[in-house]
Amino acid sequence: MTQHQTADANARLKLFALLEPQGVPAAEANDLVAALEAGAVAGAQCEVVELDGMAPTSLRARCSWTAGMRV
Repeated sequence: MTQHQTADANARLKLFALLEPQGVPAAEANDLVAALEAGAVAGAQCEVVELDGMAPTSLRARCSWTAGMRV
């Protein structure tokens, strides 16, 4: 997980550095990144919901945490 958190932080800093000269305040850039992240999470959740029931019965019990995930 740390690798992804580092990549996220580096991407945010790079984005802020690119948007700042264009006059985009850091707070607005942060809001844009948050919206992108929310969209990514929603997309991943939709994939989980779409795949619900496709796992073999023997594996469903191990993945029961997905049962409560709905869009």
